[in-house]
Amino acid sequence: MMKITEIKKLKRLYSVKFDEDIPAIANLGNSKSSNKIYVTEDTIVKFRLSKETDYDNSQVKSIIDFANYSYGKNLAIYFISFKFRTSAEVSKYLIEHEVLNKDVSRILIKLQELGLIDDEKYAESFINGKILAAQSGPFSIKQKLIQKGLSDDLIESKLSELFNEEKQLEVAIKIGEKQARAKKARLPLKQLKLKLSQTLVNKGFTYKIAEQALDNLKLEADEDNEQDLLVKEAERVYNRLSQRYEGYDLKHRLSQTLGRKGFDWGDISDILTNFEF
Repeated sequence: MMKITEIKKLKRLYSVKFDEDIPAIANLGNSKSSNKIYVTEDTIVKFRLSKETDYDNSQVKSIIDFANYSYGKNLAIYFISFKFRTSAEVSKYLIEHEVLNKDVSRILIKLQELGLIDDEKYAESFINGKILAAQSGPFSIKQKLIQKGLSDDLIESKLSELFNEEKQLEVAIKIGEKQARAKKARLPLKQLKLKLSQTLVNKGFTYKIAEQALDNLKLEADEDNEQDLLVKEAERVYNRLSQRYEGYDLKHRLSQTLGRKGFDWGDISDILTNFEF
């Protein structure tokens, strides 16, 4: 039997000292033999720890086991107090803080029973948030949820339930409208459509949804603006290319560069008459 000689309050834990060394048992990162263990307040209450009380090795092991579990659970609750987390995120956090694997499993089960961790609700909340914010398509959302440690089956199930093609098109149109407002004055119509399509695909929509969204936007060219853009771009490209090329080679390169930028070939042909080659 061994007796508690001191119980001391620390910052987050209690230090409990016995009158003799305890056999080496992993206790909150320490596995060396010592006459001192570290426990949580829950452990003090559960086992009614007090000075001058006797405990055998089996009882001390039970105290340590519960202290490890209680400490890990408190860590997890602290971690999820800032925002909703997935099981995988909590597990990773606990392992990084040297909580024993057997305790990690118990802690996850307990937090799930309490409703503090719920991967299904996490997926629903995450997807609905992205839909409401009109930020991402399904493929982008899936990649982010995979990084959160959710399973493919759960992700696919929730995406199918919450983000069908009709809803995807609605979100894609909102994103397209916002991008069009920001870029319309700086790009010719052809290049604008290409940029919008690329943006939607990069945000996780299929090419099919991207094209449908563009059709719904009914974008039209502003001829005056496009002419101004062409003049400015032609002058900029001409000044750059004329330092290296001349004659037909310069004219051809200028024409091809402007064509790749989405300007109308007829307008390009007209404006080339303003330059010397």
